[in-house]
Amino acid sequence: MNNGIIAIGMSGGVDSSVAAHLLTQRWSRVVGVSHYIWEDSNCCNTETLQRAREICDQLGIPFYILNLVDEFQKFVVDDFVENYRHGKTPNPCVRCNEFVRFGLFPQRIKTLLVEKGHMSVEEPLHMATGHYVRTQQQNGRTLLQKGFDTKKDQSYMLYHINPDILPLCDFPLGGMTKPEVVEIAHAHQFPSSSIKESQDVCFVDGKYIDFIEEYTKNELTQNPGRIVDMQGRPLGEHRGYMHYTIGQRQGLGLSDGPWYVAKLNAAENKVVVARKEELGDTHFAIERCNWFIPVSESFEATVRVRYNAGETPCRVTPGSPTLIELKEPHIITPGQSAVLYEGDNVLGGGIIR
Repeated sequence: MNNGIIAIGMSGGVDSSVAAHLLTQRWSRVVGVSHYIWEDSNCCNTETLQRAREICDQLGIPFYILNLVDEFQKFVVDDFVENYRHGKTPNPCVRCNEFVRFGLFPQRIKTLLVEKGHMSVEEPLHMATGHYVRTQQQNGRTLLQKGFDTKKDQSYMLYHINPDILPLCDFPLGGMTKPEVVEIAHAHQFPSSSIKESQDVCFVDGKYIDFIEEYTKNELTQNPGRIVDMQGRPLGEHRGYMHYTIGQRQGLGLSDGPWYVAKLNAAENKVVVARKEELGDTHFAIERCNWFIPVSESFEATVRVRYNAGETPCRVTPGSPTLIELKEPHIITPGQSAVLYEGDNVLGGGIIR
């Protein structure tokens, strides 16, 4: 039994509930904590927070809620909208994990627990979540690894967290499969065992463009311009480049199709389209890189360019920016993340330029 103190991020769902249960079997002091980050969000509305509290009561552990609405808006929501302004497609969950869930959240938790007398200032606070990832010690470093369940692996979403926090992290579900987790939830009759999980961005209820229109009062989205082909020839008019996504085929209103959205040129207010055979790139750059290993020279790896994408072999040349050369072309979306792997190990990655 570990005598330290560990805080488990509670969402009220199956995964965090089972993770909290498993922690109570290995840690002498477990505290459940939720963050309130957005009004009526599907991750922290009244119902989900109440379920989280019920689970903690059932497990006999303290439960607290921290208000991080202002910080979440600043670091995640505003960044989300600003990326769309520049014709990019961001992944706000990656940014939330970096700045909020594994950034500000643990800091605020420790301050709270010290004030409540649960721990001393000098004592390290360990952090746990229900993510399907693992950690492993290699050559004096703590590395992030894929979850054992390949269908649930969430390493892509956590690749940008500070490597310094990994030695203090515990991911109880990393070596389990989802069916095993659900079986434990049913066996202990957790209220969350029948709750359907959401895969959407937590603060958006509906289409992204509708959220941006409401958030900005239509200031950014109502800006018609030209649709052009790869050679710059005009083909039609668009209703605002934010209404389009890379790879989109439907809703372009063009003749002589099919056409696919290849690029969004925010600076010139253009939507660039292409034939299917013209799509895909073998070279692109990433910035704001985060590394779990030392990097200085070019190396071989595999890369995911989207959360649900498979891995493809590549060569990585570190620098400002870092360059990625793919062995085969893929549709590359600026604003998304490129996460680099060596087997199960997450090497690092960055934001696609």
